Amino acid sequence: MLIIKHTVETRASPEAIWEIWQDVTNWKTWDHGIEFSTIEGPFQTGTTGTLKPIGGPLVHTKLTLVEPKKRFVDEAQLTLARIIVSHFLTESEGKTHVTHQIEMTGPLAFFFAIVIGRNMKKNLPQEMAAMIKKAESLNFQKEI
Repeated sequence: MLIIKHTVETRASPEAIWEIWQDVTNWKTWDHGIEFSTIEGPFQTGTTGTLKPIGGPLVHTKLTLVEPKKRFVDEAQLTLARIIVSHFLTESEGKTHVTHQIEMTGPLAFFFAIVIGRNMKKNLPQEMAAMIKKAESLNFQKEI
């Protein structure tokens, strides 16, 4: 099993982060490892979608837990492995803490950890920084 976890602090509101998270078709604007992503219905538990990593195969995803403005979990099934990506929001002292956690489980998790896990770990901080920049920009635009 592999677990990759990264947390950032921002002045962006949880609402701004949530707005970006549920805008699945635009994930590629901050996650530069994605060619495209889709969602087949509302952003709620049980909804499915697809994600196409650059240079990788199309991946079918499912939202397995959605708690608006708090957290969501999406899962993808690979050959003899599963990727579980959890996204959390917490607030304290006027700051929002955003955490992304990637877990790989199953008999071939070790293989996928080597093949794609290294890049996920390397790219996660930059992807989250781009997402935070976008959320802070949304907050700024709403304040004007």
